[in-house]
Amino acid sequence: MINFGRFFRKSAAAVTVLLSGLSFSGPAFAQVDYEHHPVRHVFSVAKRFGIGGIVNSINYGAGPTEEYWFTEHVGAMCTLGVSGDFKTTALRGQYLFNSLVLMSSVVMRPYLGIGYAHVEADRTHGGIYFEAEEDGFEGYAGIMHNARWLHDNLFFRGEIGFAGYDMALPDDDLKNVTASFGISLLF
Repeated sequence: MINFGRFFRKSAAAVTVLLSGLSFSGPAFAQVDYEHHPVRHVFSVAKRFGIGGIVNSINYGAGPTEEYWFTEHVGAMCTLGVSGDFKTTALRGQYLFNSLVLMSSVVMRPYLGIGYAHVEADRTHGGIYFEAEEDGFEGYAGIMHNARWLHDNLFFRGEIGFAGYDMALPDDDLKNVTASFGISLLF
């Protein structure tokens, strides 16, 4: 049987290593401005709508996503998530950079974003039923990769984020620092 807690901890470490590569240079990681130094394939997201899903490896949650890229750099995303007895709805704005992160032959574009989230939770603790709602901001940084080798419209993403809300529940196990992985089809 798969130990999901162990799987998610290893996945979070992998995203952290990939994201830390944004600041490295050398043969394994190199940053390129594709407008001045063309590479083999650069993906475009301008005027594209996407549907997909995202998995939060810290809070062990998952949910669907929808996104739209207004320009080559500016996009918006709506996410829904369920993590145990927590339900999250978020609207996020994102900025995709021109700089490319090249790791071996994989081209990734870094992005930053900020969002507004609404979190609801209910749980029973010590025989007492609790309900809580909280709104707050979240910020994140990630990398996006067009997995053309599988499908021209398929995109993978990995990100780390920080949420600025705190649930007033006993045994509150919702973490404010997250590592997430996503997959999207952009049309």
